[in-house]
Amino acid sequence: MDGSKDVSSNRNILCLFDVDGTLTAPREKIDPQLDDFFQTLRGKVKIGIVGGSDYSKIAEQLGEGDDVIKKFDYVFAENGTVQYKDGKLLSKHAIQNQLGEELLQELINFCLSYMGLIKLPKKRGTFIEFRNGMLNISPIGRSCTLEERIEFSEIDKREKIREKFVAALKEEFAGKGLRFTRGNDYEIFNDPRTIGFTVYSPDDTARLCRELFFNTPPKES
Repeated sequence: MDGSKDVSSNRNILCLFDVDGTLTAPREKIDPQLDDFFQTLRGKVKIGIVGGSDYSKIAEQLGEGDDVIKKFDYVFAENGTVQYKDGKLLSKHAIQNQLGEELLQELINFCLSYMGLIKLPKKRGTFIEFRNGMLNISPIGRSCTLEERIEFSEIDKREKIREKFVAALKEEFAGKGLRFTRGNDYEIFNDPRTIGFTVYSPDDTARLCRELFFNTPPKES
């Protein structure tokens, strides 16, 4: 856990959560009991979601249809390029309007060429997912199963596939106004305006929130 400041229970505080690994298991639905807990937490503080996925995928995990924007004070989908507040859409940014078609195609072609040279035990489909405000690039393919995703994650830890990919993208497109990351929460976590905490599972998230906002004493290890 990383956090050096005291926090108190009031609606002036905004708690922002990632989805996979924080509120749910990767690509799974939220546990109903945990869902109820976060609605109780909402009575103490404002709560929001920051996710790399589009809104429809976030909704698959955290609710149905418009449930999510009603259950959370803020929803920042697609790394914040699609923004909801109090159940209403604030803004939406289209990547093709920002980059232009020529640069966008240059980026897509480079990614496909680079990934074509990566050798993995398994590859599936949807290597590039086009979203409103971003591209989601997956060397194994977004259509992989959870087990295949975990297998790739272990390989990536050893061989740093995504880290090398990001480095190549930054070098190739330096000075062209593009931003490349391997996740959606690193910049928020390290921003001086926030207090960042590391959690390891949805249950761990709930435990930390109870300690911070419900005066639940930490469990001894």
